[in-house]
Amino acid sequence: MQNITTVTHKIRFAFFLKHILFVAHTCCILAYLGCSKNKEVIYNQPATFWYEGIFKNIRLGNLETADSYFSSLQSEHLNSPLLPESMLALGQAHLNNEEYILSDFYFKEYLKRYGNSSNADYISYLRLKSHLYAFKNSSKDQRFMSDSIALIQEFIQKYPNSRYLPFVYEMEVKFALGQNELNTAIARVYAKNNKKEAEQIYNERIDSDLQIATNPKPSKVPWYMLLLNW
Repeated sequence: MQNITTVTHKIRFAFFLKHILFVAHTCCILAYLGCSKNKEVIYNQPATFWYEGIFKNIRLGNLETADSYFSSLQSEHLNSPLLPESMLALGQAHLNNEEYILSDFYFKEYLKRYGNSSNADYISYLRLKSHLYAFKNSSKDQRFMSDSIALIQEFIQKYPNSRYLPFVYEMEVKFALGQNELNTAIARVYAKNNKKEAEQIYNERIDSDLQIATNPKPSKVPWYMLLLNW
């Protein structure tokens, strides 16, 4: 009798376990189908669909999705009149979100494709703004500094009557002071390593007249940069 009871319990447990496994398996399938549905690729939509999606996702702060929608808009509707506005909006959105490389990309592409005599100085100015705001993260990058100063000088030559010129002159001073500080720091490193020739080269690159005229306060150097002799 005891053996029969034991067998009965085992059978009931087996059925119970089988039921649990069935439910778990069903849940996994439903979850998979749900994920597949959410990840369904959207394509072949009208330009207004992508355009509205771009601005909706910008408002929600989903810039990665907005970028994806823009990519679909330009690949499916290459000559759409909605492209320029979308490109500018994404450039501004990335600028506001401190994603300066992406903002510079959109402004540069806009200038290349849609720039004209009435908007070129404004778009170029936005590019310079993205470089200026990126300054705090790239102030130790020699290439970034020299490229930014070259862009500023190009703006001054191309648009001598631009309404944005006073702001660009101010940017030029900030970048020149930043480059002075960078050259001073590099010269200091060479001095500590007793490399006199290299130290002299970087000291000669410092604009002493600008330093005297502006008397800038040295920027804060993070502690980890001090460990690297900066």
